Amino acid sequence: MFRFQYSVLTKAEPALCWDLFSDCSRWNSFANVYGAIEWTEGLPWQPGSRLEIEILRPFATRIEHVITSCIPRRRVGWIDHAMGAAMAQWVTFEEMTKGGTRIHTWGDLVHSGKLIAGHSAEDLITGFTKVWYENFRTVCDQLAVGAVLQAEAPLAFPSDC
Repeated sequence: MFRFQYSVLTKAEPALCWDLFSDCSRWNSFANVYGAIEWTEGLPWQPGSRLEIEILRPFATRIEHVITSCIPRRRVGWIDHAMGAAMAQWVTFEEMTKGGTRIHTWGDLVHSGKLIAGHSAEDLITGFTKVWYENFRTVCDQLAVGAVLQAEAPLAFPSDC
């Protein structure tokens, strides 16, 4: 079994982070590896719901994502099955006392030990997790700055007021 974990800090509040995270259509902007992503059973992000994820790079496969627990804006957990491997993973969104969010993910991977596209599963998971969450943090930060700018902008009224 292989355990991994990774954390990022963002200026964005947990609600904004969750809204971005839970929109699967945006995942390719964090790591350009996805093909089709679709909910195949249940309501999105509800325990027991299933999400099928097509991976195109660095190898082609499909991952079945089964949601085990979800408290929006706080945490989500799932179990993945693909290519003879199983992985349990959690993501938490922790509000920081001085603003922003700590996003932490960790998980356990059980696999056969076979190389995948010439790489160990450990290397693939570690590299993917770092890229995905660093890019996710960047987009969260950009949206948080945009939200602050919008909040500070003076109200605009139509010219006929």
